[in-house]
Amino acid sequence: MIKINEILKFLKDNEIEHNYIGDENLTIKDYSVPDNIKDNSILWVKDFKMVENLNFENYKNVLIVSSSIHNSIAVSVNFLLSNNSKELFFSIISNFFNNQLKESCIGINSIVETNYIGKDVYIGHNCYISSKVKIGDNVVIKNSVSIEGDVIIGNNTIISSGVVIGTDGYGYFQNSKGKNIKVPHLGGVIIGNDVEIGANTCIDKGTLGDTIIGDNVKIDNLCHIAHNVLIEDNVVVIALSMIGGSVVLKENSYIAPSASVMNQLTIGKNSIVGLGSVVIKEVDDKDVVVGVPAKVIRKNLE
Repeated sequence: MIKINEILKFLKDNEIEHNYIGDENLTIKDYSVPDNIKDNSILWVKDFKMVENLNFENYKNVLIVSSSIHNSIAVSVNFLLSNNSKELFFSIISNFFNNQLKESCIGINSIVETNYIGKDVYIGHNCYISSKVKIGDNVVIKNSVSIEGDVIIGNNTIISSGVVIGTDGYGYFQNSKGKNIKVPHLGGVIIGNDVEIGANTCIDKGTLGDTIIGDNVKIDNLCHIAHNVLIEDNVVVIALSMIGGSVVLKENSYIAPSASVMNQLTIGKNSIVGLGSVVIKEVDDKDVVVGVPAKVIRKNLE
């Protein structure tokens, strides 16, 4: 059982905005969703229409995380309030309920050649990690991951199953006889802190320089990051996106699912590339672009 005072202390220590209204002796033991509410649980309500037909008097010790109080149910439940209720709820869930993969280990059939491994690192089954790889502290590398060459992985990074990091990119030139000749890839990959890389994503190493991924970057499943790409801090790249060689994704940019960005382009700070877009021109700061080819439809005001 988790006491409300433990939750409030955690929120205060981490400077997460909150306001609690409810029973000072409340305890919870689980989390709920609107269509399956449990006693002694915490529940995020983004929109009270989701629970307007429920009688909360049928439940005991429910803690609702929301941005406001709903008067019709206020007498029956407890409230944790914040303007960013999503941050509030999932910070609590991550700290008190997410216990997976916290023990250091190297899984079955994994080949780990490097000696540069930080503290509290988890490496799953059937992985290959070459001798030049440097792994920071509190890193989670799940199953069947391949990491080769000069790769640096920052602290608190999560690499999901099936990811390939440090392979050659697609680079060729035609010689005088018209034959396609492979460009040597001699660079590496630098990955910052608090990065998450989704399942079956591929990140190519650089040709002469490095492919660089900044801090707090979140890359979804089945993405391709080509050689010499620079991804600045806080960028989000969603599933099935293709980022071409030498592209720069500026800070806080957002790449929606199935987008393609042509090589050597810059995607501006705080910009948004829409669902399925094909980007063939530079994107300025705060531009929102959609379509094939992508065109500016508005500015990102948020």
